[in-house]
Amino acid sequence: MGKRNTRSPKRSMNRRFNPVKAKLESINECFDQLRHGLPANQEEYVEGDRITHSYVKSCFLMIIQRAVDINNVIIEFSGQTPPQQKHHSFRALHQNSAIDRETLDFFMRALDYYEKITNPYQELAPSELYDASRELLKYGEMYTQQLENFFVNFSPS
Repeated sequence: MGKRNTRSPKRSMNRRFNPVKAKLESINECFDQLRHGLPANQEEYVEGDRITHSYVKSCFLMIIQRAVDINNVIIEFSGQTPPQQKHHSFRALHQNSAIDRETLDFFMRALDYYEKITNPYQELAPSELYDASRELLKYGEMYTQQLENFFVNFSPS
């Protein structure tokens, strides 16, 4: 009996799987979570409870880590080795014209906040985190839009 030449749905689905697109969908879910969990104004956030503060910190960290993951997939896809340091991944995307200078500058600042959040010996005032989270929503949208445009402009015809 000969070997049947059939494709399983799972195998053909894997061939079309786009890791950057999947990661962009994941980061957009994180943006939605932050958007819905962040109080409308700074005063409300500062006076909020620990659960609100922890939730916003977690969203902030997840978004930054997902952005770094996306950067690394793009860098790997281009045939390079992803850098060890998070900030180098954003610089590499900027050098390849995937993100603009303003977005790069924001994410450099956001990585400083990331380090402060993850380091128990550094303090990040709630008002600072609120402002950084608001900016993250703005620049995160720019980041994802720029990456989508980058792939549209550089995809094979």
